Amino acid sequence: MFNTRGKPVQGITVLLVEDNPRDAALVAYVLGDRIPRFEVTTVGTLSGALRSLKDYRFDVILLDIVLPDSQGFATIAAIRKAAPALPLIVLTGFADNEMALAAVEAGVQDFLIKGDFESAMIERAVRHAIARSHLEERLKASEERLKGVLDLAHDAIVSVDVRQRIVLFNPAAERMFGYRVDEIVGQPLSLLIPEPLRAAHADQFVGFFREGVESRTMVDRPEVSGLHRDGNVFPVEVSLSRSEGPDGPLFTAMIRDITDRKRTEAELRLLATTDPLTGLANRRHLIERAERELLRLQRFGSPFSLMTLDIDHFKRINDTYGHACGDHALCALAATCVGLLREIDMVGRMGGEEFTIVLPETVGDEAMLVADRIRRAIADIRCDSDTAAAVFGFKVSIGVAECSPEEARIEQPLARADRALYEAKAQGRNRVVRA
Repeated sequence: MFNTRGKPVQGITVLLVEDNPRDAALVAYVLGDRIPRFEVTTVGTLSGALRSLKDYRFDVILLDIVLPDSQGFATIAAIRKAAPALPLIVLTGFADNEMALAAVEAGVQDFLIKGDFESAMIERAVRHAIARSHLEERLKASEERLKGVLDLAHDAIVSVDVRQRIVLFNPAAERMFGYRVDEIVGQPLSLLIPEPLRAAHADQFVGFFREGVESRTMVDRPEVSGLHRDGNVFPVEVSLSRSEGPDGPLFTAMIRDITDRKRTEAELRLLATTDPLTGLANRRHLIERAERELLRLQRFGSPFSLMTLDIDHFKRINDTYGHACGDHALCALAATCVGLLREIDMVGRMGGEEFTIVLPETVGDEAMLVADRIRRAIADIRCDSDTAAAVFGFKVSIGVAECSPEEARIEQPLARADRALYEAKAQGRNRVVRA
Protein backbone atom coordinates (compact mmCIF):
# COMPACT_ATOMS: atom_id res chain seq x y z
CA MET A 1 0.00 0.00 0.00
CA PHE A 2 1.31 3.49 -0.88
CA ASN A 3 0.20 6.94 0.23
CA THR A 4 -0.12 10.04 -1.94
CA ARG A 5 3.61 10.65 -1.78
CA GLY A 6 4.39 7.17 -3.14
CA LYS A 7 5.80 5.87 0.15
CA PRO A 8 4.82 2.52 1.65
CA VAL A 9 2.02 2.68 4.21
CA GLN A 10 1.86 0.25 7.11
CA GLY A 11 -1.47 1.38 8.56
CA ILE A 12 -4.93 2.18 7.17
CA THR A 13 -5.24 4.57 4.23
CA VAL A 14 -8.20 6.97 4.33
CA LEU A 15 -9.56 9.21 1.58
CA LEU A 16 -11.24 12.16 3.32
CA VAL A 17 -13.55 14.10 0.98
CA GLU A 18 -14.30 17.31 2.92
CA ASP A 19 -14.37 20.90 1.69
CA ASN A 20 -14.49 22.45 5.17
CA PRO A 21 -10.82 22.89 6.28
CA ARG A 22 -11.75 22.91 9.95
CA ASP A 23 -13.72 19.65 9.79
CA ALA A 24 -11.04 18.07 7.62
CA ALA A 25 -8.32 19.05 10.07
CA LEU A 26 -10.30 17.67 12.99
CA VAL A 27 -10.83 14.29 11.35
CA ALA A 28 -7.21 14.09 10.20
CA TYR A 29 -6.04 14.99 13.72
CA VAL A 30 -8.26 12.40 15.39
CA LEU A 31 -7.18 9.62 13.08
CA GLY A 32 -3.54 10.64 12.86
CA ASP A 33 -3.13 10.17 16.58
CA ARG A 34 -4.17 6.49 16.49
CA ILE A 35 -2.09 3.35 16.40
CA PRO A 36 -1.76 1.56 14.11
CA ARG A 37 -1.43 4.66 12.06
CA PHE A 38 -4.09 6.09 9.76
CA GLU A 39 -2.72 7.72 6.61
CA VAL A 40 -5.25 10.41 5.62
CA THR A 41 -5.43 11.96 2.14
CA THR A 42 -7.76 14.97 2.03
CA VAL A 43 -9.53 16.43 -1.01
CA GLY A 44 -12.23 19.11 -1.09
CA THR A 45 -14.22 18.23 -4.18
CA LEU A 46 -15.86 15.25 -5.84
CA SER A 47 -13.65 15.64 -8.89
CA GLY A 48 -10.58 15.57 -6.66
CA ALA A 49 -11.87 12.43 -4.96
CA LEU A 50 -12.41 10.71 -8.30
CA ARG A 51 -8.86 11.57 -9.41
CA SER A 52 -7.41 10.21 -6.16
CA LEU A 53 -9.41 6.99 -6.45
CA LYS A 54 -8.09 6.57 -9.95
CA ASP A 55 -4.44 7.15 -9.00
CA TYR A 56 -4.15 5.62 -5.51
CA ARG A 57 -5.46 2.80 -3.38
CA PHE A 58 -7.41 3.39 -0.15
CA ASP A 59 -8.89 1.26 2.59
CA VAL A 60 -11.88 3.50 3.37
CA ILE A 61 -13.58 6.73 2.23
CA LEU A 62 -14.96 9.43 4.55
CA LEU A 63 -17.36 11.53 2.48
CA ASP A 64 -19.13 14.84 3.02
CA ILE A 65 -22.11 14.66 0.69
CA VAL A 66 -22.33 18.45 0.36
CA LEU A 67 -19.37 19.52 -1.82
CA PRO A 68 -18.76 22.50 -4.11
CA ASP A 69 -19.20 20.39 -7.24
CA SER A 70 -21.75 17.79 -6.04
CA GLN A 71 -24.42 17.41 -3.40
CA GLY A 72 -26.64 14.73 -1.85
CA PHE A 73 -27.05 11.20 -3.08
CA ALA A 74 -25.56 12.02 -6.45
CA THR A 75 -22.24 12.34 -4.62
CA ILE A 76 -22.66 8.89 -3.08
CA ALA A 77 -23.59 7.42 -6.46
CA ALA A 78 -20.52 8.91 -8.14
CA ILE A 79 -18.18 7.59 -5.45
CA ARG A 80 -19.85 4.17 -5.50
CA LYS A 81 -19.46 3.98 -9.27
CA ALA A 82 -15.75 4.80 -9.03
CA ALA A 83 -15.07 2.52 -6.04
CA PRO A 84 -17.90 0.00 -5.63
CA ALA A 85 -16.04 -2.23 -3.18
CA LEU A 86 -14.47 0.39 -0.84
CA PRO A 87 -16.07 0.96 2.59
CA LEU A 88 -17.83 4.34 2.60
CA ILE A 89 -18.74 6.49 5.61
CA VAL A 90 -20.83 9.62 5.15
CA LEU A 91 -20.11 12.76 7.19
CA THR A 92 -22.91 15.29 7.31
CA GLY A 93 -24.05 18.24 9.33
CA PHE A 94 -27.71 17.14 9.19
CA ALA A 95 -29.20 14.83 11.83
CA ASP A 96 -31.77 13.10 9.61
CA ASN A 97 -32.60 9.47 10.37
CA GLU A 98 -34.46 8.96 7.09
CA MET A 99 -31.46 10.30 5.19
CA ALA A 100 -29.17 8.02 7.16
CA LEU A 101 -31.33 4.97 6.32
CA ALA A 102 -31.46 5.95 2.66
CA ALA A 103 -27.68 6.39 2.62
CA VAL A 104 -27.15 2.90 4.05
CA GLU A 105 -29.51 1.47 1.43
CA ALA A 106 -27.46 3.31 -1.22
CA GLY A 107 -24.36 1.36 -0.20
CA VAL A 108 -22.93 3.37 2.71
CA GLN A 109 -21.46 1.45 5.65
CA ASP A 110 -22.03 4.17 8.27
CA PHE A 111 -23.49 7.66 8.73
CA LEU A 112 -21.88 10.13 11.17
CA ILE A 113 -23.11 13.57 12.23
CA LYS A 114 -20.40 16.23 12.36
CA GLY A 115 -19.82 17.59 15.84
CA ASP A 116 -21.87 14.78 17.35
CA PHE A 117 -19.23 12.11 17.88
CA GLU A 118 -16.34 11.59 20.24
CA SER A 119 -12.81 11.37 18.94
CA ALA A 120 -12.76 7.57 19.34
CA MET A 121 -16.06 7.15 17.51
CA ILE A 122 -14.74 8.04 14.09
CA GLU A 123 -11.86 5.57 14.48
CA ARG A 124 -14.28 2.86 15.54
CA ALA A 125 -16.59 3.69 12.63
CA VAL A 126 -13.68 3.42 10.18
CA ARG A 127 -12.53 0.08 11.57
CA HIS A 128 -16.08 -1.30 11.67
CA ALA A 129 -16.78 -0.10 8.14
CA ILE A 130 -13.66 -1.87 6.85
CA ALA A 131 -14.53 -5.06 8.74
CA ARG A 132 -18.14 -4.90 7.55
CA SER A 133 -17.01 -4.34 3.99
CA HIS A 134 -14.75 -7.37 4.15
CA LEU A 135 -17.61 -9.47 5.49
CA GLU A 136 -19.86 -8.20 2.72
CA GLU A 137 -17.24 -9.07 0.13
CA ARG A 138 -16.91 -12.59 1.52
CA LEU A 139 -20.68 -12.93 1.65
CA LYS A 140 -20.96 -11.68 -1.92
CA ALA A 141 -18.25 -14.09 -3.04
CA SER A 142 -20.03 -16.93 -1.24
CA GLU A 143 -23.34 -15.97 -2.86
CA GLU A 144 -21.67 -15.84 -6.26
CA ARG A 145 -20.16 -19.27 -5.72
CA LEU A 146 -23.56 -20.59 -4.65
CA LYS A 147 -25.19 -18.98 -7.67
CA GLY A 148 -22.54 -20.56 -9.87
CA VAL A 149 -23.29 -23.97 -8.38
CA LEU A 150 -27.03 -23.46 -8.82
CA ASP A 151 -26.62 -22.20 -12.38
CA LEU A 152 -24.34 -25.06 -13.42
CA ALA A 153 -26.23 -27.84 -11.62
CA HIS A 154 -27.72 -30.44 -13.95
CA ASP A 155 -30.44 -31.27 -11.42
CA ALA A 156 -33.34 -28.92 -10.78
CA ILE A 157 -33.11 -27.17 -7.40
CA VAL A 158 -36.34 -25.76 -5.99
CA SER A 159 -36.82 -24.18 -2.56
CA VAL A 160 -40.16 -23.47 -0.91
CA ASP A 161 -41.28 -21.81 2.33
CA VAL A 162 -43.61 -23.32 4.92
CA ARG A 163 -46.60 -22.34 2.76
CA GLN A 164 -45.07 -24.32 -0.13
CA ARG A 165 -44.51 -21.15 -2.12
CA ILE A 166 -41.51 -21.30 -4.44
CA VAL A 167 -38.65 -19.00 -3.43
CA LEU A 168 -35.77 -20.44 -5.47
CA PHE A 169 -35.79 -21.92 -8.97
CA ASN A 170 -32.47 -22.60 -10.68
CA PRO A 171 -31.87 -22.69 -14.47
CA ALA A 172 -32.06 -26.50 -14.56
CA ALA A 173 -35.52 -26.24 -13.00
CA GLU A 174 -36.50 -23.75 -15.70
CA ARG A 175 -35.46 -26.22 -18.38
CA MET A 176 -37.08 -29.17 -16.63
CA PHE A 177 -40.48 -27.62 -15.89
CA GLY A 178 -40.75 -24.98 -18.63
CA TYR A 179 -41.30 -21.96 -16.33
CA ARG A 180 -39.11 -18.85 -16.16
CA VAL A 181 -37.84 -17.99 -12.70
CA ASP A 182 -39.57 -14.59 -12.72
CA GLU A 183 -42.99 -16.16 -13.32
CA ILE A 184 -42.73 -19.14 -10.97
CA VAL A 185 -41.20 -17.60 -7.82
CA GLY A 186 -44.01 -16.94 -5.36
CA GLN A 187 -46.27 -19.54 -6.98
CA PRO A 188 -47.41 -22.74 -5.23
CA LEU A 189 -45.26 -25.84 -5.59
CA SER A 190 -48.37 -27.73 -6.70
CA LEU A 191 -47.89 -26.26 -10.20
CA LEU A 192 -45.01 -28.72 -10.63
CA ILE A 193 -46.94 -31.77 -9.39
CA PRO A 194 -49.51 -33.80 -11.37
CA GLU A 195 -53.01 -33.16 -10.02
CA PRO A 196 -53.69 -36.77 -8.87
CA LEU A 197 -50.52 -36.66 -6.70
CA ARG A 198 -51.01 -33.25 -5.06
CA ALA A 199 -52.94 -34.39 -2.00
CA ALA A 200 -50.44 -37.16 -1.22
CA HIS A 201 -47.55 -34.73 -1.72
CA ALA A 202 -49.12 -32.22 0.69
CA ASP A 203 -49.36 -34.96 3.35
CA GLN A 204 -45.74 -35.96 2.77
CA PHE A 205 -44.64 -32.34 3.06
CA VAL A 206 -46.44 -31.92 6.39
CA GLY A 207 -44.87 -35.16 7.61
CA PHE A 208 -41.39 -34.03 6.62
CA PHE A 209 -41.98 -30.66 8.34
CA ARG A 210 -43.12 -32.27 11.59
CA GLU A 211 -40.36 -34.87 11.67
CA GLY A 212 -37.76 -32.11 11.86
CA VAL A 213 -35.20 -34.15 9.92
CA GLU A 214 -32.65 -32.14 7.95
CA SER A 215 -32.56 -34.21 4.78
CA ARG A 216 -33.72 -37.25 2.90
CA THR A 217 -31.53 -38.62 0.15
CA MET A 218 -32.71 -39.77 -3.26
CA VAL A 219 -32.13 -43.34 -2.14
CA ASP A 220 -34.65 -42.90 0.67
CA ARG A 221 -37.24 -41.15 -1.46
CA PRO A 222 -39.69 -42.97 -3.71
CA GLU A 223 -39.92 -42.16 -7.37
CA VAL A 224 -42.52 -39.50 -8.07
CA SER A 225 -43.68 -37.53 -11.08
CA GLY A 226 -43.15 -33.96 -12.22
CA LEU A 227 -45.51 -31.82 -14.30
CA HIS A 228 -44.15 -29.72 -17.17
CA ARG A 229 -45.81 -26.46 -18.07
CA ASP A 230 -47.13 -28.05 -21.27
CA GLY A 231 -48.92 -30.78 -19.28
CA ASN A 232 -46.36 -33.51 -19.86
CA VAL A 233 -45.87 -35.78 -16.84
CA PHE A 234 -42.39 -37.27 -16.39
CA PRO A 235 -40.71 -39.46 -13.75
CA VAL A 236 -38.38 -37.77 -11.27
CA GLU A 237 -36.25 -38.66 -8.29
CA VAL A 238 -36.24 -36.23 -5.35
CA SER A 239 -33.88 -35.46 -2.48
CA LEU A 240 -35.11 -33.12 0.27
CA SER A 241 -33.32 -30.89 2.76
CA ARG A 242 -34.39 -28.37 5.38
CA SER A 243 -32.67 -25.17 6.45
CA GLU A 244 -33.47 -21.97 8.31
CA GLY A 245 -33.99 -18.83 6.24
CA PRO A 246 -34.48 -15.22 7.36
CA ASP A 247 -38.27 -15.67 7.25
CA GLY A 248 -38.48 -19.18 8.66
CA PRO A 249 -37.77 -22.73 7.50
CA LEU A 250 -36.90 -23.37 3.87
CA PHE A 251 -37.36 -26.73 2.18
CA THR A 252 -35.14 -27.47 -0.81
CA ALA A 253 -35.71 -30.27 -3.29
CA MET A 254 -33.04 -31.53 -5.67
CA ILE A 255 -34.99 -33.02 -8.55
CA ARG A 256 -33.60 -35.33 -11.21
CA ASP A 257 -35.47 -36.17 -14.40
CA ILE A 258 -35.12 -39.94 -14.78
CA THR A 259 -37.04 -40.28 -18.05
CA ASP A 260 -33.98 -41.57 -19.91
CA ARG A 261 -33.09 -43.93 -17.09
CA LYS A 262 -36.62 -45.34 -16.94
CA ARG A 263 -36.60 -45.79 -20.70
CA THR A 264 -33.27 -47.61 -20.50
CA GLU A 265 -34.53 -49.78 -17.64
CA ALA A 266 -37.64 -50.65 -19.65
CA GLU A 267 -35.51 -51.54 -22.66
CA LEU A 268 -33.23 -53.72 -20.54
CA ARG A 269 -36.24 -55.34 -18.91
CA LEU A 270 -37.69 -56.01 -22.35
CA LEU A 271 -34.42 -57.54 -23.51
CA ALA A 272 -34.28 -59.71 -20.41
CA THR A 273 -37.86 -60.99 -20.73
CA THR A 274 -38.57 -61.07 -24.48
CA ASP A 275 -37.70 -63.39 -27.31
CA PRO A 276 -35.90 -61.17 -29.85
CA LEU A 277 -37.36 -62.87 -32.94
CA THR A 278 -41.08 -63.12 -32.12
CA GLY A 279 -41.46 -60.46 -29.44
CA LEU A 280 -43.09 -63.04 -27.14
CA ALA A 281 -42.04 -63.77 -23.58
CA ASN A 282 -38.82 -65.75 -23.42
CA ARG A 283 -38.50 -69.05 -21.58
CA ARG A 284 -37.39 -67.52 -18.28
CA HIS A 285 -40.15 -64.92 -18.21
CA LEU A 286 -42.86 -67.45 -19.06
CA ILE A 287 -41.67 -69.89 -16.39
CA GLU A 288 -41.78 -67.10 -13.78
CA ARG A 289 -45.35 -66.27 -14.78
CA ALA A 290 -46.37 -69.92 -14.67
CA GLU A 291 -44.84 -70.28 -11.19
CA ARG A 292 -46.90 -67.33 -9.95
CA GLU A 293 -50.05 -68.94 -11.33
CA LEU A 294 -49.18 -72.21 -9.59
CA LEU A 295 -48.86 -70.31 -6.28
CA ARG A 296 -52.27 -68.70 -6.85
CA LEU A 297 -53.73 -72.14 -7.49
CA GLN A 298 -52.19 -73.52 -4.29
CA ARG A 299 -53.24 -70.55 -2.12
CA PHE A 300 -56.61 -69.55 -3.56
CA GLY A 301 -57.69 -72.48 -5.69
CA SER A 302 -57.59 -70.41 -8.89
CA PRO A 303 -57.39 -72.92 -11.78
CA PHE A 304 -54.99 -72.58 -14.65
CA SER A 305 -53.82 -74.67 -17.55
CA LEU A 306 -50.75 -74.95 -19.75
CA MET A 307 -50.34 -75.92 -23.36
CA THR A 308 -47.22 -76.58 -25.41
CA LEU A 309 -47.11 -76.12 -29.20
CA ASP A 310 -44.61 -77.43 -31.70
CA ILE A 311 -44.56 -76.81 -35.46
CA ASP A 312 -44.86 -80.07 -37.35
CA HIS A 313 -41.95 -80.86 -39.71
CA PHE A 314 -40.30 -77.49 -39.00
CA LYS A 315 -36.94 -78.76 -40.26
CA ARG A 316 -38.55 -79.44 -43.63
CA ILE A 317 -39.63 -75.76 -43.85
CA ASN A 318 -36.08 -74.56 -43.18
CA ASP A 319 -34.59 -77.06 -45.63
CA THR A 320 -37.09 -76.30 -48.40
CA TYR A 321 -37.61 -72.56 -48.11
CA GLY A 322 -34.66 -71.37 -46.04
CA HIS A 323 -34.19 -70.21 -42.46
CA ALA A 324 -35.62 -66.76 -43.20
CA CYS A 325 -38.92 -68.38 -44.15
CA GLY A 326 -38.68 -70.52 -41.03
CA ASP A 327 -38.36 -67.35 -38.95
CA HIS A 328 -41.32 -65.90 -40.82
CA ALA A 329 -43.39 -68.96 -39.88
CA LEU A 330 -42.44 -68.59 -36.20
CA CYS A 331 -43.46 -64.92 -36.19
CA ALA A 332 -46.75 -65.71 -37.94
CA LEU A 333 -47.52 -68.39 -35.33
CA ALA A 334 -46.71 -65.95 -32.52
CA ALA A 335 -49.00 -63.24 -33.96
CA THR A 336 -51.85 -65.72 -34.45
CA CYS A 337 -51.65 -66.95 -30.85
CA VAL A 338 -51.58 -63.44 -29.43
CA GLY A 339 -54.60 -62.50 -31.51
CA LEU A 340 -56.63 -65.41 -30.14
CA LEU A 341 -55.68 -65.12 -26.47
CA ARG A 342 -56.90 -62.88 -23.63
CA GLU A 343 -54.83 -60.13 -22.05
CA ILE A 344 -54.36 -62.24 -18.93
CA ASP A 345 -52.93 -65.13 -20.96
CA MET A 346 -49.26 -65.38 -21.86
CA VAL A 347 -47.57 -67.09 -24.77
CA GLY A 348 -43.83 -67.59 -24.82
CA ARG A 349 -41.20 -69.12 -27.06
CA MET A 350 -39.36 -71.86 -25.21
CA GLY A 351 -36.77 -72.35 -27.94
CA GLY A 352 -36.62 -73.38 -31.60
CA GLU A 353 -40.15 -74.07 -32.85
CA GLU A 354 -41.61 -74.85 -29.40
CA PHE A 355 -44.02 -72.49 -27.64
CA THR A 356 -45.87 -72.57 -24.30
CA ILE A 357 -49.09 -70.81 -23.33
CA VAL A 358 -50.21 -70.00 -19.77
CA LEU A 359 -53.99 -69.82 -19.36
CA PRO A 360 -55.01 -68.40 -15.93
CA GLU A 361 -58.51 -69.09 -14.59
CA THR A 362 -58.89 -71.91 -17.13
CA VAL A 363 -59.76 -75.55 -16.50
CA GLY A 364 -58.69 -78.38 -18.76
CA ASP A 365 -61.86 -78.59 -20.88
CA GLU A 366 -61.72 -74.86 -21.61
CA ALA A 367 -58.02 -75.12 -22.45
CA MET A 368 -58.77 -77.88 -24.98
CA LEU A 369 -61.23 -75.58 -26.78
CA VAL A 370 -58.68 -72.77 -26.89
CA ALA A 371 -55.98 -75.17 -28.13
CA ASP A 372 -58.12 -76.50 -30.95
CA ARG A 373 -59.08 -72.97 -32.00
CA ILE A 374 -55.37 -72.08 -32.17
CA ARG A 375 -54.55 -75.28 -34.08
CA ARG A 376 -57.16 -74.55 -36.74
CA ALA A 377 -56.13 -70.89 -37.08
CA ILE A 378 -52.47 -71.83 -37.55
CA ALA A 379 -53.38 -74.39 -40.17
CA ASP A 380 -54.89 -71.52 -42.21
CA ILE A 381 -51.68 -69.44 -42.17
CA ARG A 382 -49.99 -68.89 -45.52
CA CYS A 383 -46.46 -67.56 -45.73
CA ASP A 384 -44.71 -66.12 -48.76
CA SER A 385 -41.45 -67.71 -49.84
CA ASP A 386 -39.09 -65.29 -51.53
CA THR A 387 -36.55 -67.92 -52.54
CA ALA A 388 -38.96 -70.47 -54.04
CA ALA A 389 -41.53 -67.93 -55.24
CA ALA A 390 -44.20 -70.03 -53.56
CA VAL A 391 -46.65 -69.87 -50.69
CA PHE A 392 -46.41 -72.42 -47.89
CA GLY A 393 -48.35 -73.30 -44.78
CA PHE A 394 -47.67 -75.37 -41.68
CA LYS A 395 -49.45 -77.14 -38.84
CA VAL A 396 -48.87 -77.64 -35.12
CA SER A 397 -49.26 -80.33 -32.51
CA ILE A 398 -50.44 -79.24 -29.06
CA GLY A 399 -50.29 -80.81 -25.61
CA VAL A 400 -52.61 -79.53 -22.83
CA ALA A 401 -52.30 -80.00 -19.07
CA GLU A 402 -54.51 -78.63 -16.30
CA CYS A 403 -52.34 -77.85 -13.29
CA SER A 404 -52.99 -79.47 -9.93
CA PRO A 405 -52.44 -77.86 -6.48
CA GLU A 406 -50.63 -81.06 -5.44
CA GLU A 407 -47.85 -80.32 -7.93
CA ALA A 408 -45.07 -78.61 -5.99
CA ARG A 409 -43.08 -77.33 -8.96
CA ILE A 410 -44.13 -75.90 -12.31
CA GLU A 411 -41.84 -78.37 -14.10
CA GLN A 412 -44.35 -81.12 -13.28
CA PRO A 413 -47.35 -79.79 -15.27
CA LEU A 414 -44.97 -78.61 -18.00
CA ALA A 415 -43.61 -82.14 -18.30
CA ARG A 416 -47.17 -83.53 -18.55
CA ALA A 417 -47.99 -81.05 -21.32
CA ASP A 418 -44.80 -82.06 -23.15
CA ARG A 419 -45.74 -85.74 -22.93
CA ALA A 420 -49.16 -84.91 -24.34
CA LEU A 421 -47.45 -83.00 -27.16
CA TYR A 422 -45.30 -86.02 -28.01
CA GLU A 423 -48.42 -88.18 -27.99
CA ALA A 424 -50.03 -85.78 -30.49
CA LYS A 425 -46.97 -86.17 -32.70
CA ALA A 426 -47.14 -89.93 -32.40
CA GLN A 427 -50.82 -89.95 -33.34
CA GLY A 428 -50.12 -88.25 -36.67
CA ARG A 429 -49.55 -84.55 -35.79
CA ASN A 430 -51.88 -81.57 -36.36
CA ARG A 431 -53.93 -82.42 -33.30
CA VAL A 432 -54.47 -81.59 -29.61
CA VAL A 433 -53.91 -84.15 -26.83
CA ARG A 434 -54.73 -83.59 -23.16
CA ALA A 435 -52.49 -84.97 -20.41
